[in-house]
Amino acid sequence: MSKGRSKQPAIPVPTKARRKHLPRSERARAIDRAVLIASVALGAAIIVILGIALFIEGVIVPTQAVASVGGENITVAEFQQRVRYERWRTGLELVPIAQSQFAREFLTNSQFGPYADMYRDLQIPTQMGRKVLDQMVDALVIQQYARENGLSPSPEEIEQQRFKFYGFDPNPSTATPTLTPTLTLTPFVSPTPTSTPTPTVEPTITLTPSPTPLPTGIPTATPDATERAKTFEEDQANFTDAARRRVGVDEAFLNRLFAQAALREKVLKAVVGEPPKEELQVKARHILLKTQAEAEEVLRALQNGESFAALAAALSQDPGSASRGGELDWAGRGVYVPQFEEAVFNAEIGAVIGPIDTSSNGPNYGFHIIQVEKREMRPLTDEQARQVQERAFSKWLSEQRTARNAQTFSLWIDVVPTSPTLAELGLPERIQ
Repeated sequence: MSKGRSKQPAIPVPTKARRKHLPRSERARAIDRAVLIASVALGAAIIVILGIALFIEGVIVPTQAVASVGGENITVAEFQQRVRYERWRTGLELVPIAQSQFAREFLTNSQFGPYADMYRDLQIPTQMGRKVLDQMVDALVIQQYARENGLSPSPEEIEQQRFKFYGFDPNPSTATPTLTPTLTLTPFVSPTPTSTPTPTVEPTITLTPSPTPLPTGIPTATPDATERAKTFEEDQANFTDAARRRVGVDEAFLNRLFAQAALREKVLKAVVGEPPKEELQVKARHILLKTQAEAEEVLRALQNGESFAALAAALSQDPGSASRGGELDWAGRGVYVPQFEEAVFNAEIGAVIGPIDTSSNGPNYGFHIIQVEKREMRPLTDEQARQVQERAFSKWLSEQRTARNAQTFSLWIDVVPTSPTLAELGLPERIQ
């Protein structure tokens, strides 16, 4: 009898479970958890992005270079600090001018001194930024040359720059009453070829003694050395404190500027030498025209006997000399643009030459008809001698920039500070 096969139990086949519906409260909690997780993730991502941005802005960007000289960099941080300081210092100089009754004349017209250019520097941040960056590049050129040639200013020379900055004379030869500058505009009649002179207003600074001097015979008290030194120290402390509060620079920053100024003087004398006593100068007159055709027409008129002064007054595009019949002041080399300088220093005395093309130098130039009246060696005042030195030194600096592969990078335009603003400096946004 065969054994019967035992029946194997059937393996149950699972059926697809029906999805259970969660209670509404649980579904709400699940949604809340999902939203919370997403919010935390989004917040974390934002924090990371902001952290990266702050790191780039606060750590990476300040160390980037805006200029380089011989492999040494000027960083964004150094550039921005210097620009902010120069904006603030310029504002200090302009506030008294802006509050004077002649604010419009001084702040809008360059013929009244440097104030209009200073005001424009504050109005146009990149204009001041360009000037500051050029100064910093020149300072680095000077530092490198000084290191290579073993030049360094003495503590006394640095101190002299500090005294100069604050207007302090530790050893005045004679005591003088305190002078308070009062701005006044004095009419000045300039020579003109026309029958009726045209008055032009030029600024003068009248110094009014304050307090009023005592009658003759009564001794006046003058501050002794101790009092003057105390005043100097107070002025220095006040300025340093204001600089720290307004633009975040400290005494060490100011000391570096004094040291740079002293080093510049040291290198200038080493490169250029002592101020000259005299120089070859030229006296000329000119007529500036916009086009070569106009200049050639004026030249023909002069050759036919027309008056140089009359044509200059009627046609010249140089307002500074047109009213004087085209007359220019005595000038040495380095004053005029190269094309004009070459012409006046090589032309025969009395000859009328031209057209001389200077149009490549900018919109205020063009084509000149020139007559050289005199050329001779002339003695120089101290101010003129200094100008001769500065022109020679500027030429040397330009050559050194090229030799040392000085470069400026466009990044400076993006990072140039706009603060302190005109409003923060107490100056109007524009002159009405």
